[in-house]
Amino acid sequence: MRIAPAGTTLPAGKVRKTAAFLMIMALASILAFAVTPVLPVSSAWAAEVDQTLQKEIEESLICQDGCGMILSACENQTAEYMRKIIIDRLSKGQSKDEIMGYFVSIYGIKVLAAPPAEGFNITAWVTPFIAITAGGLLVYFVLEKWVFQARLARMDEEEKPVKKHVDYSEYEDRLEDELKKYL
Repeated sequence: MRIAPAGTTLPAGKVRKTAAFLMIMALASILAFAVTPVLPVSSAWAAEVDQTLQKEIEESLICQDGCGMILSACENQTAEYMRKIIIDRLSKGQSKDEIMGYFVSIYGIKVLAAPPAEGFNITAWVTPFIAITAGGLLVYFVLEKWVFQARLARMDEEEKPVKKHVDYSEYEDRLEDELKKYL
């Protein structure tokens, strides 16, 4: 393809042919993408998604052998048994909520890494923030009262008049001498 030098124009026929060619190519690529069937997800990608979901579930559960670790970090037999249950239930097509519900039905709510934010458990989420806020306010008011009282005490000391006996007779004599000079 030859490019015309600057300032020259191409013949109208070439411009039309080029534009028509580009439009045909654009339409062909749009049609190719539109009629191409969606490819099924490969099994490797599906296994990765399952592993991601498995990891997410393991991080939401606590191992029940008494170690107190989350399931994804624990390496004992109880953790391995719980992982096998998770893998088995995921392979049967169960969702995260169904699997979590299964473990809660067996072990109770203590199996969850974080208590659900509902009912009485909401206090576990709210209490730390309330305690920190209340503590901060208490410190603020105590310090304010302490500083305010110290300022008042300092102001009281500064405002007390100093009671000294001043002998004004010398100043009166001097004033009279000065007045006599000018009057």
